[in-house]
Amino acid sequence: MNTHNKNILVHLSLIPGIGPAVALKIITCIAHSAYPDRMNIELLDLIVLYKDVNLSIVYEYTISDLMRKIGLPEKIAQQLVDGLVDKKKLDDECALIKQYSIDIVTIFDANYPESLQQIHLPPLILYCKGSSLAKTAKRMAIVGSRKASNYAQNVITTLVPDLVAHDWTIVSGGAEGVDSMAHQATLDIGGKTIVVLGSGLMHPYPESNKELFKSVIRNGGTLVTSFSLDTRPERGHFPARNRIIAGLSQGCIIVQAAEKSGALITAQFALEQGRHIFAVPGPIFEPLSAGCHKLIKQGAKLVQDSIDILEDFGDAQRVKKNDKVLSSVKKEISLSTTKTITKTITKKEIKKAGTTEQDMSTLELEPILQIMAVPCTLDELSDQTGLEFTELHNKLFELQLEGKVRQTFSGAWERNF
Repeated sequence: MNTHNKNILVHLSLIPGIGPAVALKIITCIAHSAYPDRMNIELLDLIVLYKDVNLSIVYEYTISDLMRKIGLPEKIAQQLVDGLVDKKKLDDECALIKQYSIDIVTIFDANYPESLQQIHLPPLILYCKGSSLAKTAKRMAIVGSRKASNYAQNVITTLVPDLVAHDWTIVSGGAEGVDSMAHQATLDIGGKTIVVLGSGLMHPYPESNKELFKSVIRNGGTLVTSFSLDTRPERGHFPARNRIIAGLSQGCIIVQAAEKSGALITAQFALEQGRHIFAVPGPIFEPLSAGCHKLIKQGAKLVQDSIDILEDFGDAQRVKKNDKVLSSVKKEISLSTTKTITKTITKKEIKKAGTTEQDMSTLELEPILQIMAVPCTLDELSDQTGLEFTELHNKLFELQLEGKVRQTFSGAWERNF
């Protein structure tokens, strides 16, 4: 797409009150002038025809033209003409785009995400910082409460590795709580994540996540927004942000959400856009479970593990094969005495798994940790160690306080290093 047309689209997006609906009407009108034989020009037609359309004609339109040719109300037509006269606003924006190395992706560009392009009235312009967006990619949204608990953290650190292993990019809104947990968990295992902001790229929100946003860019992810560079965060911007999160993604996972929650707005957009909706249940007395339980009642898929998500996209078979490997590993380390356990898992094997010398020393002192190289249930731990449940509970509690073990949201126990 030529730079001149791209700048005009940026100019249109900078005018208050001129959203995608008005802009697309104008572009369609100009396309009709270039292709008078085409009766009904839809968005998909525009994408094909656009390369031969000269948008500069818009600067010649009068208020009367806009009302007569496009059917705009007089007030909107006046705003449009006044906005197009103000070239300084566009010049300032273009200067900032160049200064901060921002990538502008328009709805007509080859790398505009296909899933977002398919929603009703997609954003005309995306401002991006970081890696280029792929037109087609596997993207999964994870959203939830800003007041998320350790339960949400356990859920996310359990689900994200399998999603990333199956080439899913994690999308969220960069907020505190679940959003931050999802982005960070993805970064921790070398995955790609997209942060969709409810503000301009010069004012990323929240301030507390500035380092996280820098890390996203450094590690091959992208910051995305539909708002001009100098736009400050406002409460009214976040529904538009949530709509883009849903539109970029093939599925949306909700982890901890109150009955009235921004995460449920994202879920509603995802539902309207025909995306897969997944909800993680929680304790029935916990207010942050109410939103997820409401979604499940309305037909969202209840999530207990990553297979519940991946099977909807044909990826579950690979996970099940991995589970067979894990079962085989469990059998190999299923031993009746701690002495045999220590002999079976050698220092060389532990080193190969990425365990430090200090961790190896801990494993030799606490053979129960060797068993938890893969998640184990209480029954499996009791069977393999010979410990009674009371003694086992006490031991696990002690190790948990020391930060050596953790319990997954499905109830299994695993090493925390």
